[in-house]
Amino acid sequence: MQLVVHLDEPWQKESVEEIARRFEALNPGVKIIVKVVPNGEILTALYNGESDADLVQLFNGDIVDCSKNGLLLDLKIWLGQNHELKSLFHPSIFRLVETEGRVAVLPLSASMKGIFYNKQWFDKAGIPYPVEGWTWNDFEEIAVRLQRANVHEGEERFAARISFHREYIGLLLLTAGTDWLSPDRNRASGYTNSVKSVQAVNWAVDLVRKHQVAWATQEYFLNSDLLRNEAGMILDYYNMLHEFQPHLKEDLGVAGLPLFNEGHRVNEPWVCGFGISSKTVNPELAWSLLCELTCTNNELTRLVTEGSIAPLRSVYSEVGHDSDPLRNAILAELANSAQLPVSAGNIALFELLDHYVNPALARIVFEGADVKETLDDLAIVLDGKLQD
Repeated sequence: MQLVVHLDEPWQKESVEEIARRFEALNPGVKIIVKVVPNGEILTALYNGESDADLVQLFNGDIVDCSKNGLLLDLKIWLGQNHELKSLFHPSIFRLVETEGRVAVLPLSASMKGIFYNKQWFDKAGIPYPVEGWTWNDFEEIAVRLQRANVHEGEERFAARISFHREYIGLLLLTAGTDWLSPDRNRASGYTNSVKSVQAVNWAVDLVRKHQVAWATQEYFLNSDLLRNEAGMILDYYNMLHEFQPHLKEDLGVAGLPLFNEGHRVNEPWVCGFGISSKTVNPELAWSLLCELTCTNNELTRLVTEGSIAPLRSVYSEVGHDSDPLRNAILAELANSAQLPVSAGNIALFELLDHYVNPALARIVFEGADVKETLDDLAIVLDGKLQD
C-alpha cells in the first residue's frame, strides 16, 4: 500500500520525507512517495483527473476552488470524530480553510501583508507609533511629517513605500471596499474602474507625485530600503519579519493595514495547507498522514515558522512567537482576513492580472497617466480577456 504526496515547496521536501519515514515505521507495509510538483501542475492534474496524489499542497484561492469542484475530500467528517484537533489551531487561521460548511485542508502556514516601520523615523519626528484603526489619511499625514523630519534635500530617501504592483495596490482597493475583479472573477467593469478604485489609486499616486514622500516603484517582496534606512515605513509581506528583526531589533515596528475612512478593517490573507484528493483509494490512511504532517510539532511545522505564522498553537509557543509582540500583532491582524486571494497556481488568471494591471499602474505612477482614464481602459481590456 502506498500514499503519494504532491508538494509545491522544494525547501520543505526533506522535512516531509523525515515525517514520511516515521509514518512508514509505524505502519508496516505502507510506502510514502513525496514528489515536488509545481503548484500549477498539481492543479492541472487534479482538474484533469490525472493526479496520482493522495495528499496535495495547495495555496490561497486554490483551496476554495478545489473544494467547490469536489476535488478534495471534506475533512469535517474526521474533525467531527476528533473534536480536539480543531482546537490545536489558532481560530483566526483555521477559519480560512473553512468554506461553505466544508473543511478543505488542514493549514500548515499563514501570513499576509502589512506595515513595517522604523521607530527612529517616528521618534525624530515626534510622532506616536501607529495604532489599531488608523486610516490611510493618517498614513499620508504621517508620511509627510516623517519626510520633513528625516530627509534632507537631495537625499534619495522616502518616508513611505507602497509598490505600484497590482498585489499591493489591490490591498488599497480591498480596504476601500472593492477589488480588481468581481467576486466570481468574471468581470472587471465596475470594480477595476469603480469610484472607490479610482479614489484609492489616486491617493497612492498623490503620495508619490504630489507629496513626494513615497518611492515610485513596482518592486515586489522587497526589504532592502527599510534595512538601508532608505524608507521609514513600507507595505509588504509579514514574512520578512524574521529578516528585519536581527537588523533593526527594537527599532522595528509592525502595524496592521490602514483603512479608508468609509471602509472597514480588512486584510488579504495568505495560507498554505494540505488536503486529501477525492480520488484517493486510502482515505483513512491519508487522513492519518495528514494529521502527522499538520497537527503535530514536527520538522515541517517548525520549519515554516522561520517566515510564516504557525497555525498550531503548540508550535507557535515552542518557538517563542507567543512572547513576541510583533508576531502577536500579525496573528491579531489575521483575524481581519478577507476571502483567500487568487493563487499563483491559477496560472491563467494570475498571469492575466500581472500582464495587464501592472503596465497600467506603471503608466500611472511613472508617466502621470490619468487614473480614471487608465482604469476605464484597463477594465475594458480585462473584460474582453476574461470572456475569451
